[in-house]
Amino acid sequence: MLGTLVKACLDLVYPPKCPGCGKAVAEHGQWCPLCLGPVLSLKALSPALHRLKHLAGCFIVCQYSGAVRHLLQDIKFHGEDNKQAALAWLLTQAAGTVRFAGIDAVVPVPLHPKRRRERGYNQTELLFSSWSRKQGFLWLPDVLIRERETLPQWELPSNERRKNIRGAFRVQKSNLIQGKRILLVDDIFTTGATMDECAKTLLAVGAEKVEGLALASSSRG
Repeated sequence: MLGTLVKACLDLVYPPKCPGCGKAVAEHGQWCPLCLGPVLSLKALSPALHRLKHLAGCFIVCQYSGAVRHLLQDIKFHGEDNKQAALAWLLTQAAGTVRFAGIDAVVPVPLHPKRRRERGYNQTELLFSSWSRKQGFLWLPDVLIRERETLPQWELPSNERRKNIRGAFRVQKSNLIQGKRILLVDDIFTTGATMDECAKTLLAVGAEKVEGLALASSSRG
């Protein structure tokens, strides 16, 4: 009851507003219907089209544009982790539509320790940790590590991204991965090079299958 009272007081001081247009909504992070329609863009990307050799497929929740793009950039590059609620809310909406039958565990794409220290957090963990547990999935944030520092993928042309990321990841506690069907999650899917390299690394230690889920992508297919 105390928590409900505190929430009610906070809502009076900081009333919930749609992240897209600022219109009043029922809860923090919620999008109004007019903004939600163009933002929520559930789709399954084609592994063949994106030359994914190891990732069995990847589901996308949103188009990487407009308010979603601004929110992700604020979280990743400006330290505004308080804005993750609006994106986590979108994930919750997608959960009732996209089915991940047979998934045993969820693994986030990791940051290199140096970049994580600079940023203060891994934005993918912020976005997916609570969602994963609410879906009843085993959350494994520490089994996949990025042991080699790489150039930011967004700075490179698409034909150099696979080379940049090759061999950058390693699995620890491989017993938690062996024989399991893994859902690999990331904030943005661009060319798929990073997620495909992560899937390759997980399969090499005995994962049965690796599927992907990304919050946003500008890809059309």
